[in-house]
Amino acid sequence: MAEAEGRKQTLADQAYAVLRQRIVSLKMPPRMRFTEREISKDIGFGAMPVREALDRLNHDGLVETIPRRGYRVAGLTLKSVDDFFTAWSAVSPLIMQLAQERITPEQSASLDAIQREHLRAIRKTKLNPEHWIQLSRQRFDLLVEATRNPYLGAIYRNLSAEMDRIFHSISNHGEDVRSIFELATRFDAAIPSVDDTSEFIRISRAKIAEIIIEKGFDYTQGS
Repeated sequence: MAEAEGRKQTLADQAYAVLRQRIVSLKMPPRMRFTEREISKDIGFGAMPVREALDRLNHDGLVETIPRRGYRVAGLTLKSVDDFFTAWSAVSPLIMQLAQERITPEQSASLDAIQREHLRAIRKTKLNPEHWIQLSRQRFDLLVEATRNPYLGAIYRNLSAEMDRIFHSISNHGEDVRSIFELATRFDAAIPSVDDTSEFIRISRAKIAEIIIEKGFDYTQGS
């Protein structure tokens, strides 16, 4: 869902989008420390847009303020992953339920196309986790748009960033990650039922926790 839909993006919007993507993709890894000046120089935006962007990221829970010392990317831990799944297990079934009730024919056709590409991506011999994550994001963005519920959309936007961070953090753990992605093929419907959605989340939650406990996160730890 386009956050700035219906209005022109400001410099703060653009800075926010750049920083959010860097954090979500782990180019700015969890617990990385930085200052407003460093980030402003790095991404090429002035102090004011960067400050506004960091305020929004702080509100999103992706950035933490360190008094008199700057900022830090929020940590990613086994507990934070579990906390995410607790929230997602409550929100995701509602998204599916409302999407089933309210989706338009045009949205349904787009969703079917994404689903087909999703399945092709999973079945490739060489798995591309980045491509799979992008397709999953497109799919959920469309499902949330179909709910036509702005409050649900706002909750989803916060959760989606953490979801992507989690998958990026384990994306190089080979066949362990493939086993999670292949779970999606068990639920062939473009919009799974509430029961199937809950079951998929339950299995994914357990498998991701198992990977993290056995192999750890796959990123360079910040200071």
